Amino acid sequence: MGLGGRDDDFAASGLTTEGRGRRLEEQLTEMKRVWSGEERGLAGAIGPEPVREGGPELVLGGSTPVSFRRVARLADGWIMGGGTPEMFAEASAGVDAAWKQAGRTGAPRKLALAYFALGPDARAHADGYLQHYYGFLGDAAAQIAASAAVSAEMVRSYADSFAAAGCDELIFVPAASGLEQVGLLAEATG
Repeated sequence: MGLGGRDDDFAASGLTTEGRGRRLEEQLTEMKRVWSGEERGLAGAIGPEPVREGGPELVLGGSTPVSFRRVARLADGWIMGGGTPEMFAEASAGVDAAWKQAGRTGAPRKLALAYFALGPDARAHADGYLQHYYGFLGDAAAQIAASAAVSAEMVRSYADSFAAAGCDELIFVPAASGLEQVGLLAEATG
């Protein structure tokens, strides 16, 4: 789960992005109470009993110290929503510090999202899609687009580098719309 940084992420709910972190924490706390089987007045425990003790695994996104503390308090893991292995390593250290400061044992599960486009015109596809989607961020959109893996070598390098940085699971997300992207990614990671 993530808060979403775009105002249009909140259009259907009629809410604004203001206060979204507080609202998410309230909702997560409430879900955890339901999953724990807490009594609800005359209704008693509500909802189906979770398959996993404590409820479903919660993985939260975010790239700020506040979001890292939220992960440490309420989640089982953290996901970086796009960027380079170097960015992952830096943010991952922040998650680890918050986890330790919260007195959590073990280590959080860590995931990352990496954009890719392969084949002819890969860079143009990545730039076009990502700069449009992230256009609301201004100049940062070009930086996000530049981080997309646009060759088989870059895909393999990202997979190796994210793993070396402590990433438990890397999710490659296509920045080009053709179905051939799945096959090209399979060949690249082969």
